[in-house]
Amino acid sequence: MILLIMLTGIGLFGMYWIRMSTEEQQFQLLEARSAMMSDSFSKIDEILQLKPTVSTSPSNTLEETPTDLVTSENFPLQESVPSIPSELVPSIPDGYQFQIFNTSGEMIYFFSNAYAEVGAYLESPPRQNEVLSGEKIREQVDTQSGKWLRVGVPFYKNDQISGTLYMTAQYNGGRLPQIYGLIVLTFGLISLCGWAVVFVLSRSLTRPLIQLARAAKQISSGNYQPHLPDPNLIKEGEISGLVQSFHEMTGRLNQLERMRTDLLAGVSHELRTPVTSIRGMLQAIQEGVVIGSKANEFINIGLNEAKRMHVMVNDLLNFSSMESGVIHPEKSQVLLEPLIEEIIQQFHTIQASASVQVELDVLPSDLVCTCDRSHLKQVFLNLLSNSAAAAATLIEITARLTESMLTIDISDNGKGIVPDEVPYIFERYYRGNSRRKKKQGLGLGLPICRLLAEVNGGTIELLQTASIGTVFRFTLPRSSQ
Repeated sequence: MILLIMLTGIGLFGMYWIRMSTEEQQFQLLEARSAMMSDSFSKIDEILQLKPTVSTSPSNTLEETPTDLVTSENFPLQESVPSIPSELVPSIPDGYQFQIFNTSGEMIYFFSNAYAEVGAYLESPPRQNEVLSGEKIREQVDTQSGKWLRVGVPFYKNDQISGTLYMTAQYNGGRLPQIYGLIVLTFGLISLCGWAVVFVLSRSLTRPLIQLARAAKQISSGNYQPHLPDPNLIKEGEISGLVQSFHEMTGRLNQLERMRTDLLAGVSHELRTPVTSIRGMLQAIQEGVVIGSKANEFINIGLNEAKRMHVMVNDLLNFSSMESGVIHPEKSQVLLEPLIEEIIQQFHTIQASASVQVELDVLPSDLVCTCDRSHLKQVFLNLLSNSAAAAATLIEITARLTESMLTIDISDNGKGIVPDEVPYIFERYYRGNSRRKKKQGLGLGLPICRLLAEVNGGTIELLQTASIGTVFRFTLPRSSQ
């Protein structure tokens, strides 16, 4: 529609421009011939000496006009128009007529070979004062036979304005309808071809967009595997990129849906197991099934299960708080080596981690970092616990100082991470399908570590992993002191 409107506007403007150009060219031609006639007649001394008399000459006077057009009604001044010898009159092409008036407004000469009619014939000079002042005038005259164009120019004698000369010609616009028809036909063909091109292009553009719209509706209804077009078959780069992004989004949504399902199954299992265990052991103690030292052992087991359940619930609450930005770090200057040694001692108090050897290498030994002490302990304990859960027997902690950051590498010799799981290890609730860990939690350990590192101005990343070990890198801002 826009293309059609634009082409219509261009076509109308073209028609108007052609019409105005045609009129302008004819006016310019009339002015040139008028100037030529004025110059020629100014050389005829007799013309200004002529008195209004009845013309009897058969040439170049009003009597040349066909008798059926020359009437007293059409040309009331014909009896007072003088004649000039034909050899003195300049050659005038067919279709023109001109009249000469003196300064008093009396016509002193008339010539026509255009079969003039009423509208083209002047009884009195129009706008003579303007012409006598040296200006040129242009006029359009509408008659029964069509439109006429007229120009008026000063008539000079001895470099003095002695009268006015008016030349009239019928408007030569006979070919304009043909030109207009050609323009309409041309723009019609252009519009048709343009519409066809736009239709083909729009189909190639809108088809994948329509498919994407349908896919979006399927996704909103819970179907995360909608039918999508192949981005490699789409030539338009932007549309292909959009389709590719949709493919990635649906893959991501599928992954999140699987993670959500695994989370629900994992949380229900992880919480139901200790609750069932605690309930069974307490019921056995209550009913006297176990007594003495065995009862104390059951109580300790139940207490450990309650602690494990408490840790899982805290992880859920802490992660939700961190994601919403509720937790704010209480940063201070922390001496790194003593803090890590304290964390290692706390790590070894856990029965499952007592046999894991931890080596510490901090250079310089008085290294200081700016962070929240409790956050740093939680990150280290989580990374150490992950290494122990991956059956690691040796963990190495290496801390180095760079120009702007403190870099801490935690490496182990446990089971590596499966390459397919590497992109998702920092995703919340991702528990993985590998057997790296002896026990799987809620999938919040590494996401919590990343959030704690970020709120303290640092980062955490998986540096490398293999079947014989894994290395995580933890960075913190360098102390200003």
